[in-house]
Amino acid sequence: MLSWSSQETDTAVDEQFLIEGTGDGGLQYGGELAAFVDALGGYDDAPLEGSRSELVAVAGREFMHDAAAVAANFEMMTRVADGTGARFGGPTTSAGAPLLAVAGFDGFASKR
Repeated sequence: MLSWSSQETDTAVDEQFLIEGTGDGGLQYGGELAAFVDALGGYDDAPLEGSRSELVAVAGREFMHDAAAVAANFEMMTRVADGTGARFGGPTTSAGAPLLAVAGFDGFASKR
């Protein structure tokens, strides 16, 4: 989604920052947003509270709400797709292949 939206808005994004967990990828609030999303996937409330506060401090409460809603929606869509056995091929698969390979996901049995 990030690669698609960056192409649509003609915004240069270094997606490697998502894998390395450092920097901001060339995005405004990129570092804070990545930390927030990373904390959303964890089980410890302290990092989530800290990253939420940092994101609100730099981008505002509405931005943080939007980010949380997008992350929750992606989690929901993934669970629905996995539950129904949906698989995506063609352009969807080939467009994401480079990022999946860099992230090391191409070795997972459940890759799309």
